[in-house]
Amino acid sequence: MIILLSVADNERKISLVSKSYALVFKSLNIPSKNDNNNNNNNNDGNIPYCSIELVTKASILNDRNYKRLLRHTIHGFIGLIEINNFIFIGLITGSSKLAQPIPNETINKILSVDFVCLNDSTWDFMELGALDYYDHSLSSSSSSSQIDKDIGDPQQRHPCHDLKKLLSNGSFYYSSNFDLTTTLQNRYLNNKTKGGIGDEDKDNDTNSNMNEAFMWNSFMMNEIMNYKNHLNVNHKKILNNEGFLTSVIRGFAKTFISYINHLKIALTIISKQSWKRAGTRFNSRGIDDDGNVSNFVETEFIMYSSQYCYSFTQIRGSIPIFWEQDTSLINNSRKIQITRSVDATQPIFDNHFIQLIEKYGPVHIINLLSKTKSNELKLSKAYKHHLINSNELRLDENVFLTEFNFHKETAQDGFSSVKRILPLINESILTNGYFSYDVKEDRIISKQVGVFRINCLDCLDRTNLIEQTISFANFKVFLTDFKLMNNNNNMRFIDDQDFAIKLNTLWADNGDQISQIYTGTNALKSSFSRKGKMSLAGALSDATKSVSRMYINNFSDKKTQQNIDLLLGRLPDQYPVQLFNPMNEFINSKLISMADNFTSFSSANILIGTFNVNGMSSNKSLDISNWLFPIGDKFKPDMVVLGFQEVIELTAGSILNADYTKSSFWETTVKDCLNQYVDDENEKYILLRVEQMSSLLILFFVKSDKINQIKKVEGSTKKTGFRGMTGNKGAVAIRFEYGNTSFCFVNVHLSAGVNNIEDRRNDYFSIMKNITFANSRKISNHSSIFWLGDLNYRITLSNEQVRKELYTENDGYIERLLEYDQLTKEINSNVIFQGFSEPTVQFRPTYKYDFGTNNYDSSEKARTPSWTDRIVYKGDNLSPLAYSASQLMISDHRPVYAAYRAKIEIVDEVSKANITEKLYLEYQRDHPDETIDFSDTEEDYDNDDDDGDDDRDLIHFEPGKYINPVAVAPKFDGNLTLPVDIEKTIAKTPPPLLPKRKIPAPPISRDSSSLSFRSVPLIPSRTPSSRVNSMNPPIPPPPRVQVKKDIDVSKNIATVENSKKEFKEEKEENIKRSIEEQTDTLIVSNKKSIEPSKLSFESVSIQRPPVPRKPKIFTSITDTLLVENDRKSSNSVGSKETLPPATDDLKTTNSINSSFKDTIELLSEDDDDDDSSSSIKKSFSPIEMTNVTSITSTNNQDKLKQSGNSNIQKKKKKPPAVPVEKESLENLPIHKWKPLSPKQK
Repeated sequence: MIILLSVADNERKISLVSKSYALVFKSLNIPSKNDNNNNNNNNDGNIPYCSIELVTKASILNDRNYKRLLRHTIHGFIGLIEINNFIFIGLITGSSKLAQPIPNETINKILSVDFVCLNDSTWDFMELGALDYYDHSLSSSSSSSQIDKDIGDPQQRHPCHDLKKLLSNGSFYYSSNFDLTTTLQNRYLNNKTKGGIGDEDKDNDTNSNMNEAFMWNSFMMNEIMNYKNHLNVNHKKILNNEGFLTSVIRGFAKTFISYINHLKIALTIISKQSWKRAGTRFNSRGIDDDGNVSNFVETEFIMYSSQYCYSFTQIRGSIPIFWEQDTSLINNSRKIQITRSVDATQPIFDNHFIQLIEKYGPVHIINLLSKTKSNELKLSKAYKHHLINSNELRLDENVFLTEFNFHKETAQDGFSSVKRILPLINESILTNGYFSYDVKEDRIISKQVGVFRINCLDCLDRTNLIEQTISFANFKVFLTDFKLMNNNNNMRFIDDQDFAIKLNTLWADNGDQISQIYTGTNALKSSFSRKGKMSLAGALSDATKSVSRMYINNFSDKKTQQNIDLLLGRLPDQYPVQLFNPMNEFINSKLISMADNFTSFSSANILIGTFNVNGMSSNKSLDISNWLFPIGDKFKPDMVVLGFQEVIELTAGSILNADYTKSSFWETTVKDCLNQYVDDENEKYILLRVEQMSSLLILFFVKSDKINQIKKVEGSTKKTGFRGMTGNKGAVAIRFEYGNTSFCFVNVHLSAGVNNIEDRRNDYFSIMKNITFANSRKISNHSSIFWLGDLNYRITLSNEQVRKELYTENDGYIERLLEYDQLTKEINSNVIFQGFSEPTVQFRPTYKYDFGTNNYDSSEKARTPSWTDRIVYKGDNLSPLAYSASQLMISDHRPVYAAYRAKIEIVDEVSKANITEKLYLEYQRDHPDETIDFSDTEEDYDNDDDDGDDDRDLIHFEPGKYINPVAVAPKFDGNLTLPVDIEKTIAKTPPPLLPKRKIPAPPISRDSSSLSFRSVPLIPSRTPSSRVNSMNPPIPPPPRVQVKKDIDVSKNIATVENSKKEFKEEKEENIKRSIEEQTDTLIVSNKKSIEPSKLSFESVSIQRPPVPRKPKIFTSITDTLLVENDRKSSNSVGSKETLPPATDDLKTTNSINSSFKDTIELLSEDDDDDDSSSSIKKSFSPIEMTNVTSITSTNNQDKLKQSGNSNIQKKKKKPPAVPVEKESLENLPIHKWKPLSPKQK
């Protein structure tokens, strides 16, 4: 695809041109309307709208006003996004094919994206530079003057540069030929009538079964998908077939090729992270109100061969309760806080597992949390409690639990002890089964009917290792069931098989990628995942990663979280780009007039209280009824929000080591008091949220019958004490949504002191700026806002005057004192608390009393009585009912309460969706002529704008054939990266086929009720060639000699005539061979190029015997260079530089012109950037071989010096040190000469 721009007639249009059709985007400015979807940031009264038109490619190519906007080939369109009133079109401009689980299904990693602006020309014809700035040097020179005119600054940050950086970080993938959001089993079951695996019918709606939770660009594609859903069938086919709609996942995908015995297989791991509760490590924990958990990842392992296809799926996710963890530079101080009561959590907990059971079948939970660490132990107990006490889940029927203390089990014998978990879950491994498919007969053999759900604290390092262990154990069951490996012999050495080693590397890479997404570093314990053992280097690497995580979590994750929220459309006042067309306008106008059909209003009574308890706590029960029920049971609020200050003593020790257990005392006290008048379970008050920071605490209770209406309950804190370092002053806040009305409550303790008004202002602004909830919501982004707490505002009269007024209590004394109240002045002056109101104050000052009395402070300080404890509010839907103080004499403050009635808006989304669908049908019925004319559709055209897609087939399978590796299978060298150009590394001629073995009978399913072989629906057989690429099957690539610079060669290389006639004859025979087969590059050490034509090189003769045998080692005189095999130089399994499995005796002689006296370096293709060495090193394949090369001078041979004495190195010895110059051959005694002859067998 290509992207074109037209600005003819002052109408700006951008066209995305595919094979036969084009999508034309146009920007429209429409006057804003008073609806909730308008962006509050619009200052000009216009909203950026976009119109989309589907046209034929010919109509675009015939329009001469179009110019190419980007020189890059477009690999995919990922949607539209609006930033600062600019509409941007997201495009994939760079990708790499990394995985191919089965034929005809390919997965590409996104390497780069670009965003072109639809309604502004500032960034036209510009491309991003390396530093995420638009760089003129990358742009066309013809547009440079326009660039300078538009932006002036030669380097200006693009509004989408953070989004581009996120999408280009290597963690996003897409596929152009199948639905990447679903598993292989589900794809087959959904498409079994369309031809089976790998034959998804593009004429059908490929997005109909899409799992939206894994589609990370769903927000950007939201309006596009709505546009598509209301097209007719033919238009939907065009969008699918032309590749205009791209689904992007985040996670991991990679394929490796290996062998089981002589059967070629493709091993693939695909991991997909859900975006529903996406975020970084400490910004996203636990569960949300919709049952979505943090770091939820579905991992699928797929094996494909010409005989069978196998897949096995596991899931991981955070512990599904409401909990949070603070970031801290000290690991042990990262305290975990469970933020919602058991009663309030249970329905959400049950909903989470019900969703999993409906999707995957029975769920086997594997909890890896420690039972010795207090933080993890608390979570484990809560996890198990919810499972046991659930009325919806049936433990040991549809939910199973295995607790495996990972740290304890691996403390003695290392990580290899993780296999101890297998006996505990063996029954579930056999019961859950796996998905298998007969490739030749095109039919299902078995299905996976259950899933393992693994978790630790972060669901990263421990979880990945357990998933790897379970997956390999299940794969062994498959290999045994299908008799692909002999259970008695080969299974004992399965861990040493090439496919097992590559599988370990796949799992290690998978763990690293998921860890990078969630924490910013690679996974811990990945050294063990790769090699099966933990080395000192691996331990040191883990320590480094831990330090890096600490830094990233504290200093980088906040910005990363904002970028994620921007991509997912979660920022405040962020909405999908609006598509404008007559049908949408008709529907929107109708919805406004019909709002009463799906919108209802109700009222909710709210009780708000604030109490500075002055560090008081008691082991005895405390009666606070006259505070929470000032008029008895006549007023029973639907919601109760209470703010406490100084729940711990404000001493240095208490502040630095805050005791968070103090909150439990107030939780119990308040809960008991609220439920004293409860007769019906539906009226029971449930603690929905607790938020504590040092001495500040806020509690949120809701009636049971209203709890289903409360969503998105969150908390946040901000320290302001000692310039933001301590929590003795600051704020704790909660927010939630009741129906479609949002609420925010801020409990504060501001700076003290009569004259510190400016400090209190600074506290206010700091809290407003830094209190942030999920999706970057701020306090101001709510419709109903309350500030409560010890605001510490005083009365600016003398102590004597205030006390006199309070003592005499003359008429109007409270009004006279309020005239000097600092908070009243602040609100009236509109300096802070803009738009806030306070109910009429009709109670006496609440500070400061002598403890246990109604007397104001009689101490030496004799503080002036003041209204320090206040409640203010903001919101048109709020009506105050009461505002007063309670006479609880257990502190030097008096508690204050306020009662409100709130108007709640509730939108029935189901009814709204049904009405919308009816309106669509009505419009289409009344406007049948509004269709798209495609009569001039033309065939695909060839031009210089080829899409450039990577069409490499990574697996090259031919059905029904077994692949026989050449001699022996390549030896694993630790690097499993797929070749860049796989065609160059695969032999064109397939090896002779082994006799076709009899296919084993499919195994009987382990679950006779649902998985029996007879119950599996058979699929009609089809010709294999219609399903699978018919290319010749690949063989392991033939190795090739690679010579590297490692051994020093003197400038004057001498050769001596061998006295033995036999050796001389062998030399003359070998001269006939060309060096071109052995070397690629010749470079003089002083950087002067040497033309190969001026050199006479002789290469060894490499013969391939039918049976591999041990290579020979020769003894050399001074004209011979013997280079040992270096295993570490091998770049990949089956690398094209490797030698064949066996060679004949190697004897060579070469000549060189005497005019060249510089040292000659023989470099491999991959070493052209490394020129610091002056030695020659020959690199061989894992199949260890030895080669001999001789360089001789054609002139002045007798005058050259000896380069080294017996430069022979045997296998498995270290390379020789740089040789010292020896005496010339003329003076060498005859007894020191050694004949050059092959070593005998």
